[in-house]
Amino acid sequence: MKNHLPVVLMAYLVIAGCLSPRPWWERELNAWVGADAQQLESVWGPPTRTIIGDSGRPVLVYESHSQIDPRQDTLRDPSRMVATDAPAPTRSVEDLDCMMYFELDDDRVVETRYDGAGCKVIPRPGVSPRS
Repeated sequence: MKNHLPVVLMAYLVIAGCLSPRPWWERELNAWVGADAQQLESVWGPPTRTIIGDSGRPVLVYESHSQIDPRQDTLRDPSRMVATDAPAPTRSVEDLDCMMYFELDDDRVVETRYDGAGCKVIPRPGVSPRS
């Protein structure tokens, strides 16, 4: 059994890494996959800019900016319990920027991704990402 311990430990670490929590807004963004570009723009408005992705397809780029007071606000999954521990001292205001990318193919969203934190994601009407 001693010879198997490193293998079991490595397998545990790989599985734990795959199960790490994702921000709630990632599920909301992924719910837009399959939407047509017209629906996306009717809900989100015009993109900040349009770029060409590595795949050669157009990518609509949206930006959001958030300011939070870490002593009062927590960027977390809304379904998680609030910690009872007193927060550690932090700066009074944090600036968070987020870039959200919607890659299109034949005028349909085929991939979404984001870069940053504090993303202000608009839910896709009629689609619940929690289901």
